[in-house]
Order: sequence, then structure tokens, then C-alpha cells
Amino acid sequence: MYFRGGKVWIGQKARGLVFLEKDWKQDRLPEDLVEEAGLLGPDFKLLDKTSRAKLGGYSIFENFVKFVVDPSSIIGMGENPKIFLASEFNHWLKDNKDSEKWLLRKDNENNLSLSIDCRELPIASQFSFKFKTSDGLWLNPPDFLPCIEESTPGATNYLFNNERSGADILEFQIIESENPSFLTNWTTHRCENLGANILGSLATFRLFAPHATSVTLQLGEISAKKEMLRKLPMTLHEDGVWEAITKVEQEDLFYSYEIEHSIGNGPANPFKKRILDPYAKGSLSREGPGLIRKSQNKPIQEANPLFLAPEPKDLVIMEAHIRDLLKKAPISLSSSERLEFRGLTKWLRQENCYLRQIGVNAVELQPICQFDAKSKEEYHWGYMPVNFFSPSSEYASQPHLAEEEFKEMVLALHDAKIAVILDVVYNHVGIPNHLLNIDRELYLMTDELGRLTNHSGCGNDLRCDAEPVKQLIIDSLKHWVKNYNVDGFRFDLAELLGIDLLKEIERELRAINPRIILIAEPWSFRGRLPTCANETTYSLWSDRCRESLLTFVKKGTNKDNILLLMQGKLDMENLLPWQSVQYVESHDDYSFIDRICSNSKNGGTDPSDIEIFQAKLAMVILLLSPGIPMLSAGQDFLRSKQGVRNTYQEEEINALDYNRLSQYAELHKELREIIRFRLSDRGTFTRPASFDDCFYYEDPHLQSSEIIHLVIRHRTSPEEFLFLCNPTNSIVALNLNADWKKREVIFPMSSRGHNFNSIEPYCYLLLVRKNSQVL
Repeated sequence: MYFRGGKVWIGQKARGLVFLEKDWKQDRLPEDLVEEAGLLGPDFKLLDKTSRAKLGGYSIFENFVKFVVDPSSIIGMGENPKIFLASEFNHWLKDNKDSEKWLLRKDNENNLSLSIDCRELPIASQFSFKFKTSDGLWLNPPDFLPCIEESTPGATNYLFNNERSGADILEFQIIESENPSFLTNWTTHRCENLGANILGSLATFRLFAPHATSVTLQLGEISAKKEMLRKLPMTLHEDGVWEAITKVEQEDLFYSYEIEHSIGNGPANPFKKRILDPYAKGSLSREGPGLIRKSQNKPIQEANPLFLAPEPKDLVIMEAHIRDLLKKAPISLSSSERLEFRGLTKWLRQENCYLRQIGVNAVELQPICQFDAKSKEEYHWGYMPVNFFSPSSEYASQPHLAEEEFKEMVLALHDAKIAVILDVVYNHVGIPNHLLNIDRELYLMTDELGRLTNHSGCGNDLRCDAEPVKQLIIDSLKHWVKNYNVDGFRFDLAELLGIDLLKEIERELRAINPRIILIAEPWSFRGRLPTCANETTYSLWSDRCRESLLTFVKKGTNKDNILLLMQGKLDMENLLPWQSVQYVESHDDYSFIDRICSNSKNGGTDPSDIEIFQAKLAMVILLLSPGIPMLSAGQDFLRSKQGVRNTYQEEEINALDYNRLSQYAELHKELREIIRFRLSDRGTFTRPASFDDCFYYEDPHLQSSEIIHLVIRHRTSPEEFLFLCNPTNSIVALNLNADWKKREVIFPMSSRGHNFNSIEPYCYLLLVRKNSQVL
């Protein structure tokens, strides 16, 4: 079957075929599909229509359809077999009536064929068909064809589709992989000053490509759009770097590299590709060209130079996607601004901005590095990067303004006292796979058969144990910190980076910004980070928190895990409470309210009162627990994905519906106040820096197997707090200690001034009293 518009098949003698779902439009879709398959292949060539028909059963000519069988492919049929076309329009030749009408006859190319006027086809657009012999045998199509269907187990039919007229199958020559033994010298090697750099009137371009046979710099002016004005041959140095130095007079330039590899053992018919510089600081599109500006490496000038990101223990994070925030935002924006950095910048300047109202002090932006969207309008999560240095041109008003407009957005977030954390993807790359075209085995992981590994689930894994890859990653991270004042990073599938690289990243970035925020998703399809990750300053996403809270509020079980969570000890390997990022919802999978409402086919679109209370209880516990709490944008007003699990291409579903903000205004307000309380001096007990900062015990007067009851006091606070919650569907009586009779009710706000003898289903209380044991 087809996937992402086509299918790649690998044949013998390094021959490959690309099957397209529709006729080729002379775009780079065949290259995309081959690169997604982890292959290198030049010189794509359409099969001629006869060859296509011999393989796929038919081709459409100007006004007729020609059905073809290659006699040489039929085994044991004799010299003159009788073969007929069968389909639903002739009742699959069940009664053999008029069968001669459907007989394939030898043509002038010695194929068996039958031509039918397009106007005479009873079914015009698409249908299934097959070839049948006079002996009643059915000829199955090749099993590697995607344009087939299984009619019964083990039996397949060809599929006719007028959108596949005969220009849908291309052949190419597969370039064999490099002998891994040749890589050893280069995988342990690092080079300096890669990329494009301008000093005075001279520009230097440096590309690490030790196995290339030649590299040509293509250089032009931005005003000339994409027309390359100059071509300069680059020189190979002993360190594997190709270099070109040229005088430049213009302020803004664009450039690409044309890289050439020999095929086999000789220089004949070299393999050429135009690539985007992996070190390009800006890009016009996923294919490039890269941008170079004289002002490119100037750091941003903060309007508020005193802005400092919160310490990890003080963080409250909201994960967000720029376009999800903006698509339906209640602000006057142009349709273009709702796709761009500048749209969020404009909204952040207003008091009614959702990110400002909710009160978080950090936003974790889904990837904004240049990714593989084919157009500005295409909705994309960003997890398929093609360059690690450049802000995505798809988020800019004009591609060459992406850097300036991203800087303005960072400034606006800082002015709103919100730290900027970038979700970064250093475990795989998108399409075009520029690194694959530079040096497949040097930059990408392969298995013992030379195939690209797929522990990321995206078809290719970066070779993060190779020194050039480590340097590429670290250099790009330093660029974001130095030139954009980014406050931190969340590493997607960080297990694939490896603990050694993560530690080096930590050292390098803390040397620039000691308060850098480092967060890791600690797993991949290969496994998890080792427990020694707790010896670093990374905070790890806690899937234990996610699943424990869901089970607790839905089933009323898992009480012990929730008590550990509220003491910061659920992830027992941690050395410090803030080494866990506590969350119940992220961009991946279902929204939390959809998981609560899992029995509904529409998820949490219209939750019941009980389901609302369950969701609120989970978020309250999350926000009152040690560690770093993270909310997904819209979670505070029960954002639903309508029961859809994987929404990475679902723009309408993912866009925040701010009508729900009004619908669930009380919930939003209560969570907002809890965030404010958490960040206040009084809420210090929710933000311990170490496990010694707070003391916890269960009130002996409230022994109950049904409810959570935990007394918490910070060693420096004059107050201690009692948290109570009831995860069951029954009212539970309370026998409060007499010492709590002079209590103050902190939350919920609607309960202040009440006298509590019981606690309602799925409800909670946070009480406070004076603490005489201040240390």
C-alpha cells in the first residue's frame, strides 16, 4: 500500500523502484520517498508506458487504456497461452460469454495486450481487474506492487486508477553504502568554525564532508530570490572540511552546496545533490537555500536585561504549539499572522493573552527549527527537522525574516516574564535528509546489514555517538542560547542522544548560562536513560506521574503512589525533587480529558460533572506536588481532541477552542489561582529544592483507606498545610483534629468559611494552620 504518497521497492543489482500514488508532477516526491527509506539514489527515470503496463497491468494512452501481460513472466503456459482480462464490468468472466472480446493478443512488441477505448470502459475512474487463462487459472500481480488489493486471503487483484495513467512508477540506481571501516577516522573527529561566517568583507564557507569527491558553493543575493548568481569550487583540507573564501559586498546572501560523490570505484557518473548547509543560520525553505547576514550572529538586545529564568524548582511550564495558540485566539490578527511568530508577539503585548492570564512562568514551544513542511500553509508539529540552527521560515512573514521575528517573540515572552524553552529534536531528521546526502554512514545510525536504524520511529536515527554529530548538536544549542537568549531546552527522545552527550551538553550550556533549563524525554523505542541521569541537572518527563494520576482519579486506587508524588518521591531514582517534570497531558496521544472520558467516542468533548471533577482533582494534585508541573495548552479549560489519539496532522482538532475557556471559566480560574499560590512565598512547600526542605506525615486522626490526607510543612515556614482529597464516588466523613479547628481554607476558593465534617466525591481541601516548629 502507499504511504505518504508512494512506496519504495528495492530490487536486485542495486535497482530500485518508486511507486507513486498519483502521476508524477515533476516534483521531488520520489527523492523524498527514497530518502525516507534511508537510501541514496540519483537519476530518477519514469518507466515508459509499456514497461509500466507490464508491471502494473495497464497504462493509459491518449484515448485508450492498454492492458498488458509479459509472456516471459508466465511460467509453464506454453508458447501461445490464451489470457483474458477479467473485472467486475464483465462479471469476472464467470460465464465465458463474449470472452473473445476480452482476449489479450500478441502485439508488435511481442507482449500480450488488449486496448480499450476510454469511452467504452464501463467504469471510468477506478476498478479492480485481473488476468485469467483459458484453463481458468488466475495470474496474481507482483506482491510488491502497492496498487493491488487482496480480494480473498492469498489472492490479489490489480487496481486501475485514472490518476495513475502510466507516469507513476520511476526507477533509480541505489548507491551502495560506504564500507564502515573507512569511517573510523572521521567519527572521532571534530572541526571548528563550520558553516558560513562573515568577517569584514570576506565570507568563509566550511562544510565537513570527508567522503565527498567535490563540493561547489552556490552563492547569490536575497534580492535575486533563488537564482544562484555565482558558483565557486571548494577546497578539501586534511581535516575533511571543504572551504571557500570569497569577497562579499551585499548585506544579505543565500547559498547552497552542490555535493558530489563517486558511485562505486570510479569517477564516472557521479552522484550530485544540492544541500542545505547543516550550519545555516537561516533558510528559505526545507530545501534551502541557506541565509547568511552580516548581522546574523549579533545577540538579541533585551528590553528587560534583568530577566532571569526561574530556578528549576520554581518552574511552572505550559507546553504549546504556536499555531494551536493563534488559530482561534480572541485577538485581531491577519490570517497570515495566525501562522507566524509575529502573531504570538502581538498577542503577548496584550493583557488578555492566554499565556499571561494562566500565570505560568515558562512556555515549552513545540519545535520551531526549520522542519520539512512543504509550504507555509501546511500544519506541522515540527518534529521532522531539516536544520538545527534556523528558526522555521514557515513561521515568518517572509522566509528571510524568520530570525528577526523569532527574536521579537522571545523578547515579548521575556517581557511577559515567561521563560522560553525549545522542544528540540536531535534523534532523527526530516526530508530532505541533507545529512544523508552529505555522508549517510557518518551522520546516521545503521545496523549490521547497512540499513538505517529506527529507534525514533521516524525512519532514521542520528549517529549521536559520532563526534561530528555531537559537535553539530552542541554548536546549534549554543547558537540558540547566545543569539536568541533561549532559556532552556526539552530534548525529544533523549535516550537516543545518550547520557555522555547529554552531560557534555550540560557542561557547555551551563558555561554560557548557569541557569539554563534542561529537560529530557527519558525514553525512546530502544529503552530508557540510565539511572545515572539523576546525577545531572536534567529534569525528566515522568510517565509514572501521568499514569498514576489517571488511575487515581478514574478508579480511586494508587493512593500510595499519589502520597509519594506529593512528597516528590514518586520517581525514586531522583536525588532532587525537581528532577521530575510532572504532567498528565502533552502533545502526544490523547488529551487528558479524553482519557478521563475514554468510554465516549467523542472523548471529552462534553464531559459529565463527575469527569470534570476527576480532571480537576488530577490537575490540582499536579500543581501542589514537588517537581516541575507542566500543563498542555488548553488543559486548564479541558481541551479535547475529540477522542483522536494521534493528532499531529489535525490542525482543526489541535487549535485551542477559547469558547471552552468561557465554558469552564471556574475551573480555569481555580487552576490559575493555584498556580499563583504555588509561586507565592506561602506556596514554598510545593517547591522544595531538596528532600530535606519539607516534612510530611499523615494525620493520625484521619486514618482512612479511601482518602488522601497529608500534612506538609516547609522547614522555614511559619505554617503547615493539610491536603485532603476524595477520589471515590461517595461522601467520606472527616474527623478533623481539634488543632485544625482554627484552620484557614486555602482551596477550593468556593469552600472558604465552611465547616467541614465530610468531603464530597472527587473533591479536595487545602487547609493551613500556624506551625510552631520553624527551623
